[in-house]
Amino acid sequence: MTTRLAMTRELDGVDVEIYERIVFIGTPAIVETFYVLPAPDWPKVRIQRRRGISGLLSRFGRRSGIELDDDAFNAAYRVSCVDPEFAILLLNPELQAFIMQKRSVDWSAGGGAIKLFYGGALRRSRVDRSLERLRRFRDLIDSELFDLA
Repeated sequence: MTTRLAMTRELDGVDVEIYERIVFIGTPAIVETFYVLPAPDWPKVRIQRRRGISGLLSRFGRRSGIELDDDAFNAAYRVSCVDPEFAILLLNPELQAFIMQKRSVDWSAGGGAIKLFYGGALRRSRVDRSLERLRRFRDLIDSELFDLA
């Protein structure tokens, strides 16, 4: 995978790095854009849309990943983490509802960053909206989790 820093923007006095990377080299290449906001060094939690076979199997109740209380969220997203208890603390009901509002976005938190992932090349006209989405995600995390760092 080829990754390049496309730009850096500021969010509440903190630099957010915005990257583009080629996830599949072909004709055409498949590109992904992701935003990186510094955060505590929590266990890494990955929140990914269920696609393809995973999405189909999910409809029949065959799901991989951590199960949360919201069945609609579990059907739409696969959550993976080496510390399931932390993932459950992080993904409070308000944060789950927020994530469900924009299903074309994947997320991760932990390892020193909160990351927002989009399929496709960077769209400069959408950077401000993406930064606001990143801010909202961060603000919906229980403030006590920031004290664990």
